[in-house]
Amino acid sequence: MTASDFRPQGFPHIAQQLLNRPVAIHPHKMEVLLCALQQKLGIVSMTTIDAVTLDAKAMMDRAALARDAKYDRERNTSYAMDGDIAVIRIEGTLCHKAGWLDAMSGFCGYNMLIRQLTDAYRDPDVLGIWLVIDSPGGAVAGLFALVEELAKMTASEGGKPIYAWVDEMACSAAYMIAAVCDKVYGPQDAMVGSIGCVMVHTSMTRALDENGIDVTVIRSGERKMRGNPYESLDEATAAKFQASVDDVRKRFANLVAMGRGIAVKDILSTEADWFEGDEAVRLGLLDAVLTEREAWGRLEEECDRIKRERRAR
Repeated sequence: MTASDFRPQGFPHIAQQLLNRPVAIHPHKMEVLLCALQQKLGIVSMTTIDAVTLDAKAMMDRAALARDAKYDRERNTSYAMDGDIAVIRIEGTLCHKAGWLDAMSGFCGYNMLIRQLTDAYRDPDVLGIWLVIDSPGGAVAGLFALVEELAKMTASEGGKPIYAWVDEMACSAAYMIAAVCDKVYGPQDAMVGSIGCVMVHTSMTRALDENGIDVTVIRSGERKMRGNPYESLDEATAAKFQASVDDVRKRFANLVAMGRGIAVKDILSTEADWFEGDEAVRLGLLDAVLTEREAWGRLEEECDRIKRERRAR
């Protein structure tokens, strides 16, 4: 991890990850995200006030939840501490190298999460890790690297217990993170799943025609710049996009199967739907429906066991 991994990133950088790329995100939140980005990227003019618009505005107003809450300034760590448990928050839309946007616009960067998890796992004062997740998912770029690192931590013999608490939503990319934790708990209205992938392609051809604008793409190499918004989507490109999202879904299902002990075919049979509470438990996506205090208590019990074992050595 180098200083360049935390350099400020702009909205175009985020757009590169979310448009015309495989995305593991809850469908409604994808619409919200496009609304939130539209003024910065000039995607579309927002002319209506509805639930989607208001949700997008809420995302932009989340600065009060931002970066300071992710640090323990007294201990100079990249995560907060409660006793001997490290607390790491995974909130908002997930993306690769979010930089300062996590603080300003409700984004959360995989690079920062890897740093927090690694630091907490190596810290001898940390006996357990508590992930608080409230996210619809996000970009595929950087996701698998994070999840594979986390899976190594939970699979290591004698490692630290890592619990995921679903504080409303852990869908798509966020659920992939939760799925490889040692335990996943949430309240009755916790929303989990959406084990799939989506890609959004925007064609501007009709709008260009209506405005009398001709765009000519001069390419060297038949496949160069296919899938751009200035041309209709051709069959070969559509097939390639479909193959890409299908591949992500299969890899996603395999990781969930490994982390949750569920057959891959049963995961795929959910057809990327989301589930709540008891139904999520029945499907094996949640370990139990508990209050936050009860779930935290179970992690504390594991940490107490670790302390007893250390004293006995």
